[in-house]
Amino acid sequence: MDKAILRQHLDVAIAAARAAGSQAIAAEMSKHFHVTTKHTNDFVTDADKENEKLIIGMIRKAFPDESFFGEESGESDAPGRGRWVIDPIDGTTNFFRGVPDFVISIAWEIEKYHPLVGVVYVPSQNELFYAAEGMGAFCNGVPIHVSTISDPKFALMVCVPPHRHHECADAYFAAERRLFNGCSDIRSFGSAALECAYIAAGRLDGYYELLLGWYDIAAGCAILREAGGKVDCAGGFSDTRCDVVASNGLIHDWIHRQVDG
Repeated sequence: MDKAILRQHLDVAIAAARAAGSQAIAAEMSKHFHVTTKHTNDFVTDADKENEKLIIGMIRKAFPDESFFGEESGESDAPGRGRWVIDPIDGTTNFFRGVPDFVISIAWEIEKYHPLVGVVYVPSQNELFYAAEGMGAFCNGVPIHVSTISDPKFALMVCVPPHRHHECADAYFAAERRLFNGCSDIRSFGSAALECAYIAAGRLDGYYELLLGWYDIAAGCAILREAGGKVDCAGGFSDTRCDVVASNGLIHDWIHRQVDG
């Protein structure tokens, strides 16, 4: 892929993420939003919907022939190649409960599930994680790379229970128990995109979660891979279900052994 094309898409994604981040912070401070339930433990706010409109509007001005897959608006077709994958607020529960761990997540792909550009913006901390294929991964302009931890007993893991699918809890917690027994400690931040970005930056080492949507992790995947990490999905990625294992690459096989039982 031509680096100039990647840079153009990355620049637009960064601008859209920053604009949406400012809009989300303004909504959070004013509390001028309503919370509704889509499914069990799956919430959406007015701010999510307004952010997605803003992001799509900005991108469409620059790339009118490209399509979109957004968490709130779904799939839109376009004649040109390229698909934008958008989670306008990843970590919606954190957002409306006043927890600062929510992000704007934007990815761009030509081949499905192979994101070429990824941007994850944390507006409460003004941290901008971004990457384009073959151009490295960065946080606020500084190159980032995954950790060098290869012994699982020193690893800091992210494990997130299937809070929207309690029927999967028994198998999940059995796997988490095996991970817990072999690692240093476990965290959960409430945003898949943020957790992937933190692994990319070397702050965390591994991640296991079931039943994510592709919009949850597309941007994080692009950043993590460019930072030297690995991410895969049992059964392959899809728009609607991703059972994710992600890591610094050095403990990836170990995570799979625990997860696969």
